[in-house]
Amino acid sequence: MSFSGLIDKFSPVFDKSPYQSQEPLVRIQYVQRGNNIVAGRTLTNENYSNLIFIGKVFENTVGRNYLSADVWLDTTFPHVIYITGTRGSGKSFDLGVIIEGISELAIPSAIQNDSPPITSILIDTQSQFWTLKYPPNPSIPENKVQLDDLGKWNIKGNSLKKCKLFLPAGHEKITGDEEFFSIRADQIKPEEWCALIKEDTYSPQGHIISRTVDELSSDFDIADMQAFIEEASNWPGINDASRSAVLYKLDDYRRTGLFSRDGLQLSSLLVPGQCNIFLLRDLRNEDKALVTSFIARGLFTVMGAHHKKLKVDKFFSRDGEGNGLPSRVWLLIDEAHVVAPSDSQSPARDALVEYVKRGRDAGLSLVLATQQPSAIDDRILSQVNVTLSHRLSFQADINSAINRIPTKLLGSLKLNGVEIKEFGDMLRFLDSGECFLGDHNSSRTVMIKVRPRVTSHGGYSPI
Repeated sequence: MSFSGLIDKFSPVFDKSPYQSQEPLVRIQYVQRGNNIVAGRTLTNENYSNLIFIGKVFENTVGRNYLSADVWLDTTFPHVIYITGTRGSGKSFDLGVIIEGISELAIPSAIQNDSPPITSILIDTQSQFWTLKYPPNPSIPENKVQLDDLGKWNIKGNSLKKCKLFLPAGHEKITGDEEFFSIRADQIKPEEWCALIKEDTYSPQGHIISRTVDELSSDFDIADMQAFIEEASNWPGINDASRSAVLYKLDDYRRTGLFSRDGLQLSSLLVPGQCNIFLLRDLRNEDKALVTSFIARGLFTVMGAHHKKLKVDKFFSRDGEGNGLPSRVWLLIDEAHVVAPSDSQSPARDALVEYVKRGRDAGLSLVLATQQPSAIDDRILSQVNVTLSHRLSFQADINSAINRIPTKLLGSLKLNGVEIKEFGDMLRFLDSGECFLGDHNSSRTVMIKVRPRVTSHGGYSPI
């Protein structure tokens, strides 16, 4: 039986696999009762709470065979999860699977095992995850296939109970149910402004931006910035051409509508159990990065202060006043290389570096998905503890993905009887929905097949 009491078990789904590992699993978090494997934590005292179902083992293992064992992901502790794979391999699909697991569902489901809903924020760079709000529609052929797949796994379709969609102000709505958002100019740090206009902080234009933000201090918008820069008396010895260049760039942002005095309040996102999806497809990459930076930095600041107060109150045995904030928040980013590239300026890079290095104490998890592992700033990946590695083709991407797997690589694999000894070649041969799970609690990577989505998706199924 599975962990959950809602059903006896998920269907076996498959009783054989074309993959035969040539290396035993010396250590893995395995629960014989129910045939379950747990990733993300060491099991103690038969505590199986705070787990979400993500798929099944899809390899024949020498020694003890774990084929078709249910694979669960821990949600107790803050994680940094890294998902890699080419387009169509299933990496974005994994994001949906994880969000379904941590969110409050319309109908109780066995994919959650005693796992209270967790507040989440998704940076949707392709505006494709709005379907999380809806169950699969059997009248749509692609969703009909999805429902058939769910039936094979003995899982029912579902939808998120608390899900809000956010769209940049002035953009065309997709479902009609979105809320428009904008950002306050005074919430952006000088170095983020410099990254936006693609200037170094210590360049002439960077100096103009930084001094303007410092002088105006708070409660200002782009028009106020422009007025301050236009006043020649504020800039003795500064080249007029540099000021003009900054003014042109600021006017470009003024016209986008991304900034306003009534900007988004982060507190509106921090509703316990709520999933917040930012649909950013139509923004420029640097603007996607800015939104990501604003959210990541805000989460670190607000949740850091929240947990600091909780710890102090607990130490002194004080009840403290509840502020309604959740205890945990997950930030998920699709196409993460777009917002945090390694080879160009980005407003999000420093914010995400701080987020991963110090976010654990603030109850913050991060999930990154990318089709270009070699293009992400390596500092952000320094704290990865769980990886899902799908099919990759280019050697540079394979090398980058491998370097962040937090356990030993599988040394030898047979595919339909043909032996493969290079892990990079193993990645190249994976089909959609198949991936290697890397978990520092296991002695090596394990091949799994990701479960079907329970909410509607845009037509792609990795099954």
